[in-house]
Amino acid sequence: MSGNINNKKYNSKYGYTLVELLVVLAIFAVVLSIGIPSMKVIFNTSEKKELMKFKRDINFARNSAIVENCIYTLILDIERNGYIIRKENKTIKNIKFSNGIILKSSNLGGSVYFTSTGAPSKAGTILLSNRKEQKIDITINVATGKVNLYINGK
Repeated sequence: MSGNINNKKYNSKYGYTLVELLVVLAIFAVVLSIGIPSMKVIFNTSEKKELMKFKRDINFARNSAIVENCIYTLILDIERNGYIIRKENKTIKNIKFSNGIILKSSNLGGSVYFTSTGAPSKAGTILLSNRKEQKIDITINVATGKVNLYINGK
């Protein structure tokens, strides 16, 4: 019986039917539609992490000035899209925003320093934006040095 063409063992299909291809494409489309929104969450999360790090760094400068009884300065570098934290004349942190945060402007005159009491040299607002062009304000209160973060005024 070897060589019999009618044998079911040798009469198999080669290739895929149209229905099978459509089912695979439908499954692929569902998987992609689930994956793309999750990528947006990842990008938004990286922006939020960068904003929170900036806020923590400002608080770090304020708290370090109190603990170490010396002056810490926050320098805003709009051209480089970043900031520098200095202890007296020594650079402690030199950060460049890289996850979609853009440093737009500030009414702090480019820098603010924190005294040994934690009080800032001046109060003001740092204006930033993100990929969605949302308005982000970071405010520093004059008396306490408290740092607040507002996204679209909230």
